[in-house]
Amino acid sequence: MNSSGAPIRRIAANLMWRPEGLVRNPLAEIGPDGRILRVAACPDPDRQPCTEFYAGLLVADFPADWRETFERLLSQSDTPLPELLARLPRQRGVPVAISGLDYATMRLTPRARIRRL
Repeated sequence: MNSSGAPIRRIAANLMWRPEGLVRNPLAEIGPDGRILRVAACPDPDRQPCTEFYAGLLVADFPADWRETFERLLSQSDTPLPELLARLPRQRGVPVAISGLDYATMRLTPRARIRRL
């Protein structure tokens, strides 16, 4: 908890996309306002106490119109997801988890889903 009493969420995933590259096994702390406060690589993030685990890829600042943006990304699934994410405008957005990736090619599959965190 922080000094205002609102909880800080601890979220782990398989990967996290950052403009500077992918973070493997990220453990992210998200403040009450949805901002990512800290990210660290953690060898067993799904085994950390009081941690939510999402299979897939975390994205800290996905566009606020996340559903529409995700639909556009799905229509371009022949392009690797990191390339698609790099093309999105850099702005304060919302944290999301994207599942249903082909990890070998880092492309979205027909099973791909998005969830706002």
